[in-house]
Amino acid sequence: MPLKKLLRPTLLCFFFSLALSVSAQTNATQTASNEASPTVAPAADSGSNSTQTKSESEEVLRLLRAQQAELERMRELLKEQTKTINELQRRVEQTEVRMTTEVVRTTNVAASDTLAEAMRVPTTAPAPEGQKKEDADAAKADAERRKRNETLSKQFGSMTISGDLRFRYESFYGLLNATANDANPAILGNPLTTRQRFRLRARLNIRGNFGKDFDWGLRLATGSFADGIATNQTLTDFYNRKPFGLDQAYIAWSPERVPGLRLQAGKFDVPWVRTEMTIDNDLQPEGFNQIYSRGFKDSVFKNLTFVAWQLPFLERNSAFVRNPNGTISLNDSERGGRDLALYGAQVRGRFEFSKQVALTLSVADLYFSGTQFISPVQVFGNLLLLPITFTIPATATTPAQTITTQVAIPRDLLVAGNGNLGLSTATNNAVNRDGRLASGYNLVDVIARLDLKHSKQWPITLVMNFVTNTQTHDVVVAGPGGANQFLKNNENNGYYAELLAGKQEKRGDLQFGYTFVRLEKDAVLTPFNFSDLFQQSDVRAHRLIFNFTADPRVLLTLTGIVTERSNGLLGVFGSTPPGSLNRPTTRLQFDTSFRF
Repeated sequence: MPLKKLLRPTLLCFFFSLALSVSAQTNATQTASNEASPTVAPAADSGSNSTQTKSESEEVLRLLRAQQAELERMRELLKEQTKTINELQRRVEQTEVRMTTEVVRTTNVAASDTLAEAMRVPTTAPAPEGQKKEDADAAKADAERRKRNETLSKQFGSMTISGDLRFRYESFYGLLNATANDANPAILGNPLTTRQRFRLRARLNIRGNFGKDFDWGLRLATGSFADGIATNQTLTDFYNRKPFGLDQAYIAWSPERVPGLRLQAGKFDVPWVRTEMTIDNDLQPEGFNQIYSRGFKDSVFKNLTFVAWQLPFLERNSAFVRNPNGTISLNDSERGGRDLALYGAQVRGRFEFSKQVALTLSVADLYFSGTQFISPVQVFGNLLLLPITFTIPATATTPAQTITTQVAIPRDLLVAGNGNLGLSTATNNAVNRDGRLASGYNLVDVIARLDLKHSKQWPITLVMNFVTNTQTHDVVVAGPGGANQFLKNNENNGYYAELLAGKQEKRGDLQFGYTFVRLEKDAVLTPFNFSDLFQQSDVRAHRLIFNFTADPRVLLTLTGIVTERSNGLLGVFGSTPPGSLNRPTTRLQFDTSFRF
């Protein structure tokens, strides 16, 4: 029962008792006055009793004064009691209002906060000693809430909530198309108008753990469901609702008995060290990974880490393929139903030569299984344009003809995965005449990172990355008379260098960065790498970054990316006419990021 309801009958009883006490005291005073008042005596006794009468009168006056003093004291006591009751009633009302209006705290929760601490309703300062009894019920209710929250904490473990919101203005300059030039149809390329757009990224993270060995995480993020390497959402489409989907969902086991071991399953951040040249920062792979890390104290060699991963990225329907004679082709059926996955491992070590100088070296192997079944497509609205090649048999009057065309299919077949067609909307790799990727992809990725901390305000980081694809194959194109023709494919290397100076930790921090990227046509698998490049391979790019920390939770970033096509508009395996336009493309981004 609320304190306010208990207080009212208590106050009424108190006032009634007080009134009875005052009435009793008044009656006693009147009785004493009547008994002490002089009566008319016979004249004969006036002389003998005069002294006694005077003494009794003085006694009565003394009693009256004492009674009057008692009444004054009772009045003061009544005033004090009334003041105390009013204060107590005010405190009870404030407590009830706070209990009914307080919301659960879900922002600014430190990583060490437990769920019970995050949901605890703040209490007032401890009451004075004289008011502890009056606040007993409120303290009991608060204790019950604490107990319930502790029960929830035991069930769900500790939990933290965080996220970020980023607003971006982006513009493009120097764009070209690949059609015949308007002024000179013998060459390709027409300048396009500049492009401006506003983009939004919103992410919400929930992290927690239960027990000593397990931790888990969920993250929701904006972005197109069909694009796995970007979480940006363009402000367009007549104010339609923006997709907000599951970006992470994982659970990890780090057994206390085996320090350094971590086993993870679900959809998670990339667990190995890499640069954007091979894997975009926004990509969240799915599957399993295992990490074992061991540190060394009294040595320049400080850490050794092994990472392995098994990441399926396309599950295909079962296939049933017949030979031309009607028998079952087991080999073709197996190939037609083969799933696609990324397998790999990495070993890395860290050396600390001093407190100011550290070097990290890593070597990884990334094997993309089944990439020969990927077919690049173009997306227009809700349709995918799928390249199709077929042969018209020869007749008595015409020779056989091989025709390549494009067929439009709903993009839902790609987004929902119901068709399991092995389609990719983001690729710039070499393609055979049948529309499929020409090469396989087994990437050997070597990274060196040097950290120099001689200046606290301007630490320097230098990153060097080299990647080579050991599974490139010659490209099949249509030759004279429709016969296959093979083009030599030496486009298998990628180079990446990055320099960062400064930091972005506290208010007023500055950071400058420069990145150079050179990617040959089939050096990496382009559905997964650097999305901000104008094209993701057969490219040379320069990136400049300037970061300003306006507040520990507010970051301002200006980025410029200049992209050059290394081999013309149609690429290294195209037939771009001599003299065709091939100017650099500039992409500017201004970001305002809010972190909570």
